[in-house]
Amino acid sequence: MSLFQKILIANRGEIAVRIIKTAKRLGIETVAVYAADDIGSLHVKLADKAVLLTGAQLHETYLNQDKIIKIALDYGAQAVHPGYGFFSEKAEFAAKVEQAGLVFIGATAAQISLMGEKTQAISFVTKLGIPVIPGIVGAVSDILSRAEELEFPLLVKASGGGGGKGMEVVHSLEHLPMALKQAQRQAQQYFGNDELFVEKFLPKARHIEVQLLGDGRGNAVHLFERECSIQRRYQKLIEEAPAQVLSTPTKEKLYRAALQIARATKYRGAGTIEYLVDEQENFYFLEMNTRLQVEHPVTEFITGIDLVEWQLRIAAGEELALQQHALTVKGHAIELRICAEDPEQEFRPTSGIVGEIHLPDTCRWDSFLQPEMLLSSSYDSLVGKLVVEAETRELALSKLKEAMKGLFLAGIKTNQEFLIELLSQDDFKQNNIHTRWAEERLSESLHTIESSKLEQPAIVVLAGYLLHHFYRPSGSDNPWIQLGYWRMHSSFDVNLEGNWHEIAVSRKADTLKLNWAGEIYDLKNCQFFGSKLDFQLNNKDIAIFISEEKQLTSIQWEAKQLALWSNQVLNQVRLNKDTEKTKEVRTDQVVADLFGTVIDILVKPGDVLQKGQNLLVIESMKSEFTIQSPADAVVKNIHVTKGHLVQDKQILVDLES
Repeated sequence: MSLFQKILIANRGEIAVRIIKTAKRLGIETVAVYAADDIGSLHVKLADKAVLLTGAQLHETYLNQDKIIKIALDYGAQAVHPGYGFFSEKAEFAAKVEQAGLVFIGATAAQISLMGEKTQAISFVTKLGIPVIPGIVGAVSDILSRAEELEFPLLVKASGGGGGKGMEVVHSLEHLPMALKQAQRQAQQYFGNDELFVEKFLPKARHIEVQLLGDGRGNAVHLFERECSIQRRYQKLIEEAPAQVLSTPTKEKLYRAALQIARATKYRGAGTIEYLVDEQENFYFLEMNTRLQVEHPVTEFITGIDLVEWQLRIAAGEELALQQHALTVKGHAIELRICAEDPEQEFRPTSGIVGEIHLPDTCRWDSFLQPEMLLSSSYDSLVGKLVVEAETRELALSKLKEAMKGLFLAGIKTNQEFLIELLSQDDFKQNNIHTRWAEERLSESLHTIESSKLEQPAIVVLAGYLLHHFYRPSGSDNPWIQLGYWRMHSSFDVNLEGNWHEIAVSRKADTLKLNWAGEIYDLKNCQFFGSKLDFQLNNKDIAIFISEEKQLTSIQWEAKQLALWSNQVLNQVRLNKDTEKTKEVRTDQVVADLFGTVIDILVKPGDVLQKGQNLLVIESMKSEFTIQSPADAVVKNIHVTKGHLVQDKQILVDLES
């Protein structure tokens, strides 16, 4: 049976790029859609045809079902691939696509409806004899009326969705009403269904998932398991395959249960069964994702199977040709989710203009980023996935750390330092982890990142700073210009992460002599490759990346970023009074420190506040941030309303004592 000639991708960013690449390899033309703020995205460039979705809000662009289906029909697409997120688990959209005479590349509308709603899915798998976590489902009032049945701690979550939205651990009855209210609001906002589910919380569980393929005829295979236990706020950070700590009998049980579900539903397409596995290797069905997962590359690495290709083949009507006995695992793969967020600022999402991009050649990099594109704050913070494979987990981890050192995304702050800090922990190396592990050591991790900046051998980044600003080749044939303004001998004062360093430089033949802290260092063999700078310091090879950001020079070395400046650099000159300013917290105004949309206002003018009291909630890159009062005060004015698009540094609330 022949494959499609043309498909439309009803998604954006990294997953759209991923689908386009496989489609091109198979000779299938692609139609991409994009909102105006995504015009610089790589998926727009790679598609055979890219169509603008007019409008400023998501419901006008990527979430406009009728508009997207019309584009598919107008441009001659035969099928629609939803990617993940957006419409990938919307039964209504899948049905509309097929009613329009197109093929939905994914599960059937009935399968999405059955497995996409947690209580239905749990009821279904319970009848199959698969273990589930005990819990209660219903509206807030229903759950509170049965509170005496609950065993704390428990987990509150939205019945109709996933991705960590609305999920919260509650340790006592007194905190339950507020947690339910917040989860209900998020459930309604993100999933259009405010029904909630509370269940027993398993504090030391591992998150294990089994990848499935089914052809809709009752044929199904599993592609083994992945471990996704490293999470923050229920969002996965690091995924790997296979899961090495589970015994073979437990793995076989997980496979059998997953295949039982796939065959009972006559599942069509790629899907994932997710489980929690406790310390005694008891396992519990968590949910089924009836779509491609973000972490699918690790499964592709260990099996050698292109999951997107099989999605396309199955959707085109092919029978599943893969045989379970012929599928094997080879090696180990690990994936890191690189997100545009600042861990040192409470993981606030970041946006801006992307600068130079340098990628290591030892890994797979799935991303939509391009130099000079605007990274919008309207979507989630995932900007790319760095994936490696090796013969063993230990070798994969070593390879991953080296790859992280060679990844540089200028112009945006990412969680790169945070991830590499997690990779360095003994618990992670020894696989002593669980779903709360990263969360429990969050403060310690952030402290380690901050303190490590002071422990770095300062001479490395100081040398890079001087080379970048004062000794970068000019391209001129004039030898005096080549020597630079600083001629043969100079002294510099450079501020590195708040500390001043005096460093003297002299030239001898093709070597610079650096005198710092009473030691002499030889610097030579400098090579400039845009923002990348290679050199030798005392015969040791050094590679750093440099970018300019708001009167600072940011240098990335060994995957860590450090900030430097000097009054000897023209655009970094600061007056003494500026450098002596303290970081006073204003108590008369509350100012936004991120971009986003106001989704809830919790106070009104005249309210008497206590320091730390919640004022409003802002959504940025699909994460929620609660803004709090900086002091005991009274609300004077509120400058925003629900739905207001907030800009960084915008005044939100006026306060008075």
